[in-house]
Amino acid sequence: MIGAGGWGTAMVSQLAQKHEDIILYSRNRKVLADIANLHENPDYVKGVYIPTHVRLTSDLEEAARAGTVILATPSLAIEETAASIAPFLQKNALVISTAKGLSRDGRRLSVVITEQVAAKTSRIAVLSGPNHAEEVGKGQPAASVVAAAERSTALAAQDVYMMPHFRVYFSTDLVGVEYGGALKNIIALAAGVTDGLQYGDNTRAALITRGLTEIARFARHYGAETSTLFGLSGMGDLIVTCTSVHSRNHAAGYALGQGTPLDEVLGRTNKVVEGVRTTKIVYPLAERFGIAMPITEQVYRVLGGETNPQDALRTLMNREKKAEVQEPVFDGFFAR
Repeated sequence: MIGAGGWGTAMVSQLAQKHEDIILYSRNRKVLADIANLHENPDYVKGVYIPTHVRLTSDLEEAARAGTVILATPSLAIEETAASIAPFLQKNALVISTAKGLSRDGRRLSVVITEQVAAKTSRIAVLSGPNHAEEVGKGQPAASVVAAAERSTALAAQDVYMMPHFRVYFSTDLVGVEYGGALKNIIALAAGVTDGLQYGDNTRAALITRGLTEIARFARHYGAETSTLFGLSGMGDLIVTCTSVHSRNHAAGYALGQGTPLDEVLGRTNKVVEGVRTTKIVYPLAERFGIAMPITEQVYRVLGGETNPQDALRTLMNREKKAEVQEPVFDGFFAR
């Protein structure tokens, strides 16, 4: 496990119940010292027990030589992390990415990872779904999906994770799974904003539903399967991130809706608010390719200080009238 933030810690806690030989890597020696002494990681996810047989290391080579390497760093660090582990990887190692975001230039993270480790392995998978670290780390029942270009790789990653309290499905639609996991953070920011403005369930439900349409439009442009966006990495993750007290993106949006400046919002947490970065990457791409994403556009303008939350919502509510489904985004799904 490369990365000892909240999600890396939660995964190690549970995977250690299935795998005897497991290593947790962090370059933060204080985090490793806390885990060694307390058997938990209080700076990132309190109350999650880390078994004593988990080996702790700040030696990247030691960690990267494992047969399966899981990347649990923020999306911004994925490219650098993949490049760093590449020299040490075993031939045909299984590499699983668990970050939900995009590269600086908008590429999917599996693409970036593949470029860096291609000389050693092509077995790249991603894990995504409605999985908050605080709940997964305590063994509460949850489900997720692993995706890879090759079915055999997806099945191998599924075997790594499948446990009685963590049900994992597999997919070969990498595009849909990755874009679903990344773009839901944009809509979660918007949901947090409307909650911060003290609007209710109707507003949030409308936002989630129309947000899913935007995610599907964008992902379909890049070749995703529509059905994937109705699955765990699309609709499932979108619902939980827009409604949960554990969602850092919703919390950030809530603060923005309350009038807190963005810099102050980001300064309040030691965790990455992926939705802010993803919005700034996705909206210019949507504008370039003519993909209609009105909610994303307004989140982008709020983050950039071009408008305020109240005016952004007013703009969305006063758009021209439309049919609910204008384009064939969901064609064929309900016939399956």
